[in-house]
Amino acid sequence: MRAARAMDRVRGTALCEWIMAMFISGLLFSVLPGFYFGYIKVWGRETSRLAGVERADLVLQRMQEEIRNARTATVSSDGTALGIVLPKRHYDAAVGRPVNDIDASGQLVDGDQVHYYFLADPGGTGADSGGFFRRVQRADGSWLSPRLITDEIHPELNPLAPGGSSPRPIFAYDPTLRTVTTTVSAAEAKPSAGSFAPTAQQPRCERDGGTLIRVATASHPEGEIRCSRCGTEVRPNVEMVTYQAQILLRNK
Repeated sequence: MRAARAMDRVRGTALCEWIMAMFISGLLFSVLPGFYFGYIKVWGRETSRLAGVERADLVLQRMQEEIRNARTATVSSDGTALGIVLPKRHYDAAVGRPVNDIDASGQLVDGDQVHYYFLADPGGTGADSGGFFRRVQRADGSWLSPRLITDEIHPELNPLAPGGSSPRPIFAYDPTLRTVTTTVSAAEAKPSAGSFAPTAQQPRCERDGGTLIRVATASHPEGEIRCSRCGTEVRPNVEMVTYQAQILLRNK
């Protein structure tokens, strides 16, 4: 009799443990996939955003020091090209670094000319994005080959100019303040379904394929990104990042 009662208690305990194990397993299998795919989605979005930040930051970092050291600056009429004249320099072994050349009157001497410019669809493939390039003209008049700094630059999605409906130009120069204002908008595609890697695609709305545009609002006078078709229901297929910097020319 005692053995039978003990066996019933063992069976009861085993049944409770089995039910509890099934409950916990069901809970884990229903919750964990949500956490996993949610994490993958957030990870992919942040990875794309960081890549866009790196693109825009790369352009500004490459230009800032040269613009600061420039003697003069000129900007094209459409604001997509910047030309600067650097002072001529030579290496001074006494100080262990390059120093500016000075003429007999104590003035700086013109050296290389550096040209930064944007080319829409540089490969001629019909793409909507463009590349950002740098080219140098030596003091002797010879040209070096142009070099691509980064691609996936979208000036059409720059913040809107004050009081206007057109995007800010990439370059703007104030001769009075001797400042160059640079605005760079970069895009990075989001990872595709079933893949951790972003796929190359142009800025579009995932909902209906409309193009992305800037629209000024009361809360965002510089414009917020919307879809040309569905407006505020936009679902961008890319992560957009915009950097703006105002750089002062130090040399004359």
